[in-house]
Amino acid sequence: MDKFFKNKSIALFIGGRSPEHEVSIESAKTVYPILQKLFNKVYVIGVSKNGVFYIQNLLHSTHISHNYQIKDTILEKDEISFYPSKGIFLHEDKIDIDLAFILIHGNEGEDGKLQGLLDIMNIKYCGVNATSSGLCMHKELASSILESKGIKTVKSIVLRKGDTIYPLSYYIEKLGNHLFIKSETTGSSIGVTSLKFATQELLDKAIEKAFKYSERVLIQPLMEDIQEMEVAILELENNKLIAGGPGLVVKSNMMEILSYDKKYGQVDSAYIDPFIIKDEKLKLKLQEMAKLIFKTLNLSGFSRIDFFYKDKQIYFNEVNTIPGLTSKSHYPVLINSLDITLEEAIYEICRRAYGR
Repeated sequence: MDKFFKNKSIALFIGGRSPEHEVSIESAKTVYPILQKLFNKVYVIGVSKNGVFYIQNLLHSTHISHNYQIKDTILEKDEISFYPSKGIFLHEDKIDIDLAFILIHGNEGEDGKLQGLLDIMNIKYCGVNATSSGLCMHKELASSILESKGIKTVKSIVLRKGDTIYPLSYYIEKLGNHLFIKSETTGSSIGVTSLKFATQELLDKAIEKAFKYSERVLIQPLMEDIQEMEVAILELENNKLIAGGPGLVVKSNMMEILSYDKKYGQVDSAYIDPFIIKDEKLKLKLQEMAKLIFKTLNLSGFSRIDFFYKDKQIYFNEVNTIPGLTSKSHYPVLINSLDITLEEAIYEICRRAYGR
């Protein structure tokens, strides 16, 4: 147990209603043992797919089991309640929490809603604040801000529910023959469709699919023959930023996009290589651009920033404010390229959050 946190407790939030529920649980299997080493108490709070909050690791009352291990599913037994300015309660017992670590990916974890709830509860939390989380979740809004800083982004046409869907020829004229459709507020390649040979029927189905996951849909040109590059940012004391990577996403075939299964290993998975990029000028440019994005969007703690690289041009793709922290995830690999372990990174993230 770390001396700084020896009398402190932390709540680890996992699960959630988003399609990335299972990824969150896999990330928690890595993070939970690290937090156990740092803190006196670690409360695991699981959010079911129905959006109900449950404590996972209780023996009785508010006493936790130190031998608990993260399960594959949320145990829907000990439901908790939130009372503004009073705290988090299990029945009539208040759960004393000094800090929260949000590990819920996608909606209600990365969109600022849970962060906003914790703000109302006066509970400090690791990572990005509510406003910036919501901004990064809405990819087109984040891109618009970054364009004002001279950062190239992928051109998009935004559709909201109820908007008129124009004939295919309209989008081809604006964006090119090959199209890429994605929901605006999901990650892990959920709700995306690549249309190399588009028809009106395929376009309509792709838009319908994307709307299942988001209130807004982005139609973009399909960027072929691109390289996907990622940078991990870790914030230290005095607002110092360090950049892990850039790493190149290495795919097992020539797919233009990574599917959910490709990212998380259900099929032959892609991986990140932080040592394959040899161009020092390119590496430095990506690192500096990632730091600029981190500052411009008012991020804090840690994030993974993703780019496309094509014809010697760098394009901003998206920010992951709560990147995956599974054994296969890219953020730990990129940070480790700096000879910083995930345990050391999480310690810095918690120190930074507690000191805010």
